[in-house]
Amino acid sequence: MTSWSEIEKLQAEWNTLLEQSDANSVFLTWQWMDSWKKTCSAQTKPFFVVLKQAHKIVAIAPFYIQPYRLFKCLTYKVLRFAGDQGIGSEYSNFIVEQKNSLVLKEQLWSALLACHKTSQWDLIWYSNVASWSKGGETLLASLNNTARLHLKSRVVGFGNTDLSTLSEKVLPSLSKSLRTNIKQTQGYLTQQGNWKVSFCNDPSVLKIELQRLFELHNLRWQKAGIKGSFEKRPEMTAFYQHFAIKALQQGWLRLAKLECEGITQAMQIGYVYQGQFFALQEGFNPEFQKGAGQVLRYHVFQQCLKENLTDYDFLGQYTDHKRRWLAKERDGHNLLIWPNKIKNIFFNLMTIWPTGKYFKPL
Repeated sequence: MTSWSEIEKLQAEWNTLLEQSDANSVFLTWQWMDSWKKTCSAQTKPFFVVLKQAHKIVAIAPFYIQPYRLFKCLTYKVLRFAGDQGIGSEYSNFIVEQKNSLVLKEQLWSALLACHKTSQWDLIWYSNVASWSKGGETLLASLNNTARLHLKSRVVGFGNTDLSTLSEKVLPSLSKSLRTNIKQTQGYLTQQGNWKVSFCNDPSVLKIELQRLFELHNLRWQKAGIKGSFEKRPEMTAFYQHFAIKALQQGWLRLAKLECEGITQAMQIGYVYQGQFFALQEGFNPEFQKGAGQVLRYHVFQQCLKENLTDYDFLGQYTDHKRRWLAKERDGHNLLIWPNKIKNIFFNLMTIWPTGKYFKPL
C-alpha cells in the first residue's frame, strides 16, 4: 500500500490484530499511526506491506520511503519504520497474528524482497527494536531466517523500572541522596506557598496544558544553551497536540503538572498502555526551585503504583538519572538491512549507518 487512502481502510482491523500480537505497544496503535500520518510531512511516501488470508488481515509491516545519499553521489530508497522520527516512537515491530508470529514475519520479509526486485526500495533502516521482548525475539529470528537479507545491528540501551518491587510510598526504595533531595524540595515548596501535583483529565484545557509543557521543555534546554525537541521539531509539537486528544479519550494519557501558588512549574507527559507507564517528555522552569522535576516524578511514580502498573518505562537512552530511579538497562537494537545488489556492495564492505558521516537523508 503506497497511498494514505488505501491505508485508511486498515483502521477497522488494525487494533484488533495488534492487541493479540506479540508486539502490542502504544507506539503501534492505530491512534498513534494515524496521528503520525496526519502530522508528518506531506511529502512522506507510505510503504505498507499487508498480508491477508481469506480477506482477513493477518500481518502488517508499516514503512515509509526516505531517500538517502551515500558519499554525496549515490541515492538510495530507504524503508524506515512508520513514525520512527520526529515524534518519539519506540519498539518498532511487525504486527501479526501471534499464533503464527514467526512464520508471518518471515513472509513479510519475503514480500519485501519481492518488492525489492521491482526496485521499490534499496535498504531498510529499522530502529528501536525491543530485543528482550517476545515480539523482538520473533522479529530478529524471522530476519535471521531470511537468507537473502544482510543485517548489521547496533545495541541501544533502554531504561525500565520494575514497579512490583516498590511500596506505594516509593521513597524507601530510593537512594539516600535522592530521598533527601525529594524531601528537602517538598519542604522548600511548602515554604514558597501552596503547591500540588495533578493530572489533566479535562479535554477543554488539554491544549493549554500541552502548550505549557512545550514552554517548560524549551525553557529547560534553553538554559543549557540548546534547543528543546519541541522547538527543533514542529512536527513533534503537532503530533503531541493531535495524539494527546486521542489518548485522553482512550484513558491512556497521563499529563502531570506541579503547581505552586497557581503557576505550573514542572510537567511530564506519558501514556499508560497494557499496564505500563511510558514516560515521553518533561519540562520544568529552570528559574524555579531546583528539584521540582524530581518531586513531580516521585508523585507520578506514586500514581503508577496506585494504578497497579507493572513498569515505569523510561524508554531509550539509559542514563545515570534513570538508574537513580531504579531503572535497569535493557538492550534493544537498531538494524540496517539490505539485499544483494551492486549498489549495496559498500554496505557489505564497510560499517555505514544512516544519518552518519557518509550516509544522510535528503
